[in-house]
Order: sequence, then structure tokens, then C-alpha cells
Amino acid sequence: SSSRIGLSRGGISGSRPLRGSGSSGSNHAARVSTPMSSIHRGLHHQFQPSLSYSTERIVSLRSGKDVKDIPKTMYSADRETENCGVGLVASLKSVPSRRVVEQADEMLVRMSHRGGCGCDPASGDGAGMLFGMPDSFMRSKAKEVFGVELPKQGEYAVANIFFAPGNEEAMGDNKGRVERLVKERGLTTIGWRPVPVDNSMLGRDPVESEPITEQLFVTNNGKYATTRQFEQEL
Repeated sequence: SSSRIGLSRGGISGSRPLRGSGSSGSNHAARVSTPMSSIHRGLHHQFQPSLSYSTERIVSLRSGKDVKDIPKTMYSADRETENCGVGLVASLKSVPSRRVVEQADEMLVRMSHRGGCGCDPASGDGAGMLFGMPDSFMRSKAKEVFGVELPKQGEYAVANIFFAPGNEEAMGDNKGRVERLVKERGLTTIGWRPVPVDNSMLGRDPVESEPITEQLFVTNNGKYATTRQFEQEL
């Protein structure tokens, strides 16, 4: 789950990580048509008492306006331009939510007309999501693959690394270089996790150039005193 998600159509073709099942198109359409103000009000009543930080609070402090006077959407028709399809769904309360992920998935599907494709309709620019660290998922995978418990969120990181296929020796050398750099920076390597993918929808050309995707788990072993310093080093 995530409190913010960036979406893009365009970039490098390739397979994408397996994701959970979704709802039917009609259910998605009903969900997307829900006014964002209603979602915000619901989040406000459910989470506001326990939050010490939110985007709305920061905007309020910087602008001098009361929270209730801040616009509930950043959309403006005056800013409409022709460009690549990019969308953003966010909770201004900075609350991670599965609902945000589901709405972002529907947005991505609805931007299919913005993605370029070649003579082969199964080959195109590619599309995907960018979202915050799914902490509970990464913890379960670290336990499953490496048999370790991850430290608290903010004290570990996971990198998605893409390797050219067909050369295991070069892949091993590149992994060794990355691990040496991690050690030089005072971090600890937990291990590499091969990412399962579903490439059944890809055309011939993308399949032939599909990279090998692995995730590198690293931890802050105490060298960096704050999460901000750790993030900067990453």
C-alpha cells in the first residue's frame, strides 16, 4: 500500500512484477467516479486524530490558510497540455492505503491510449507504477527468501536492479561490484531476491530483450544516525 503513486506510460518495454487480482471494470469505474473530496473526508475522520504530519498541514502552515480553505484537488483545466500520459493519485493526509493503489491501477489502464505501439499490438512503450515501500510485503519476502527479520521501516532499503539476459558471468561480476559499493558506504547487504514476473502479454521483441530483475536488500547498520542521512546515502 502507499500514500502516493506516480504512473507513467512510456519508457522501456519489459515485464512487470506480478500484482494481486483486481475488481471488474464496472466496479473500477464506480470507484474512480467517487469525488475525491468524499475520500478525503473519510480519511480525515478515520485517521486524523493519530496523525502529526500531513500534506494538508504543511500547506496550511506555509500558506497561512486554514485546512478547510485549502483546495481539495490540484487539478486545473488551465494546465491541460499535450504530453506523455502521467497520472498521480495521493492521500493528502499522507496515509498509506490499498484504495490509492487500486485507483492508480485503474488510472493506468485508462491511459492505454497514450502508450505508443508498433506493428505488433503486443509491443509498446511499456507502462508501470511507482509507489512507496510496501513494508509488510518486503518483510514477508525477506523472511521467506533470506530467513531474516528486517529492521524498522526507514532502516532498510530495496533496490530493483535490471541485468542483461544471457550472461550469468557478467551478472555475477556486476552483483559483486554493487555489493562492494554497498560495503564501502557502510551499509550491509542482506541478499538478492529474483523477482517473479508475468511476461505472457508481451510481444516477440520485448520478450527477446526482457531484462532479468532482482531486488537487492540492504540495511543501515548504525552508521547513519537519521533516516534522512540514510536516504541521502542511498
